Amino acid sequence: MAENDIYNSEEKYERFKKNLDELMQASPARKYICQNSENLVYFKKLFLRFEAQDISYVRRIRLLQVFKIIVHKTAKNLKDLTREDIDAIVAFVNQQMNAKTASDFKRDTKYLWKAILPDIDERGRTDETVFPYVVRHLKIAVDKSRQTSRKDRFTWQEFEKLLAYFSQKPCIQAYLMFALESLARPQELLWRRIKDVELHDNYAKVHLTSHGKEGVGILQGIDSYAYLTQWLNKHPFKNDPERFLFVNELGEQYNPAALNKHLRIACKKLGISKKITCYSLKRNGVTFRRLRGDSDVEIQHAARWTSTKQLKTYDLSDQEDAFKLELVKRGLVKADASMEHLQPKTRPCLFCHLPNKFTDTVCVQCRRPLDRVKIAELEREREIKALDEFMRIPQIQELFKTVHSLKRKVEKESG
Repeated sequence: MAENDIYNSEEKYERFKKNLDELMQASPARKYICQNSENLVYFKKLFLRFEAQDISYVRRIRLLQVFKIIVHKTAKNLKDLTREDIDAIVAFVNQQMNAKTASDFKRDTKYLWKAILPDIDERGRTDETVFPYVVRHLKIAVDKSRQTSRKDRFTWQEFEKLLAYFSQKPCIQAYLMFALESLARPQELLWRRIKDVELHDNYAKVHLTSHGKEGVGILQGIDSYAYLTQWLNKHPFKNDPERFLFVNELGEQYNPAALNKHLRIACKKLGISKKITCYSLKRNGVTFRRLRGDSDVEIQHAARWTSTKQLKTYDLSDQEDAFKLELVKRGLVKADASMEHLQPKTRPCLFCHLPNKFTDTVCVQCRRPLDRVKIAELEREREIKALDEFMRIPQIQELFKTVHSLKRKVEKESG
């Protein structure tokens, strides 16, 4: 049985079913309406198909959105549509949406038509081997000339600024770092509970026991280990294993909309003019791994994909990045500050050996500095202070006076 998700898709789906007849009524809040009441019967067919196939609620919502556009753009009964009518609907979508979304629309339209108006074979049975003739001509390949680059790619320096901005919100800090490293989707992370976290001496393993698009698995926490442990130590319900791992100030489960709002505010205050969302962390995490030299298979296993084909969807790197990385590998140019993210690590304390966040400047346990230069400066200051205190001891001062007078006496006699 399909489960509700972090977007509350089950409630949206049930509400849509209950208020189906209202789809005929124009409303300022309703962008698309059904132009022909005869087409409402096809919605009921889809409901039955969805529930028979037990597909996820979020996919049901997406398919219904596609179907709403179709019934909005034609006044005919869907069974009477021709290829020309379908082309007119697709032309409208091409004007309203980007190339990838338009491609998805055509793919979903073919699926929907096969579900509600399938072709019939010579024996009068539903032919499930082919798409219906009226939509068979639709090509879902994306026209590369229409592709545009995403606006949510950020640099490692910008990500460090975001982490520093949320220094007073360890929950959001932990989410950002863990999402970037684990390559998990927002729903997969926000549905995790404290009992799913398995902590070791210097790494964490989070078990993905439910709500995983690729099924169950594990999420790795190596670079994010310090952030996770700090948040777990401050978690308001850390002794209750059934509580959600990421909760807001009220102790309620975080949702993507709330986190996206935090990110929008942070980007605005930091002067980062990019639309960074929870999903941006997954895309940029894949990009950072690609640029630091991880193989496609390593990224595939970290992201729990069934193949490496999805890399082209999430990888935001370009030819310039690949060329620059090749020059660095060959020693022809030096890696600049923009490539420091290739090996992100925790910062172990030189005194107590506790792994700290790489944005920390002092150890969270012993409060000593993590920067070697700063440590050397403090050592020099400590030596100067100790020497000064030593020289202030009365006995030492008296001894120095005696030595000085003896020295002058010897110099006078020898002269």
